[in-house]
Amino acid sequence: MSRVGLKSPNTLDLRGQIKTRQRVRDLAEVFTHEREVNAMLDLVPDMFPSGSIRLVDAKFLEPACGSGNFLEEILRRKLAGIRLGKVKSVPRYEHWLLRALASIYGVDISEDNVLESRVRVLEVLRSHYNNDANTIAPTAGFGSAASAIVNTNILHADFLADASRTEVVDYQPMRGGYFRREWSMLDDSAVAQRTPDLFHAEPAPKRDEVPVHYTELFANPLPTLAENAMTTHGASR
Repeated sequence: MSRVGLKSPNTLDLRGQIKTRQRVRDLAEVFTHEREVNAMLDLVPDMFPSGSIRLVDAKFLEPACGSGNFLEEILRRKLAGIRLGKVKSVPRYEHWLLRALASIYGVDISEDNVLESRVRVLEVLRSHYNNDANTIAPTAGFGSAASAIVNTNILHADFLADASRTEVVDYQPMRGGYFRREWSMLDDSAVAQRTPDLFHAEPAPKRDEVPVHYTELFANPLPTLAENAMTTHGASR
């Protein structure tokens, strides 16, 4: 993840409530203003305990995330309690940052909104790292791990029509900087309610057989198998 300056003022245009009138007609797209975003999140203060990482893994789903107004502010509030001065270790610090990111999900019907949302949340993460640990260079693999996470968690889909066939990843944090991932559909109720078929076994859930270190998430986009468990960080845990 490059360590560059903050976004130019021109990028603030992305936070307007309407991009074009045509998009309003085609997509019924009107973005939530920043003041409303903050007012709504202020209604659940217990989800963002001040100066604490106690709920850093609390999951949030924005089913019509637009260009990321809610996702950006949720991540910013999650990151507020993660400080290098408290954690001391850079790998542990980066793992905590990625845990905050990996528990946020967004879906939008517009592909350009999805791409924009990914850029915005990555900028929040980069900015927090630079401001909080400004003398430290990110570990090799941290930036690519963040990109891998937003690519699986912020998705282009119609939530109302496609939830039962839109796949997301649950990043289950483990000690030592590892995640165990499990793949599932946003709405798997249809599968859960299906009558068992005595002649056709249900496919096994997609999950890592062994955890993956965060620096290797990008290089391992598919579930890791036990026979491929040896990595630069050693064998399975």
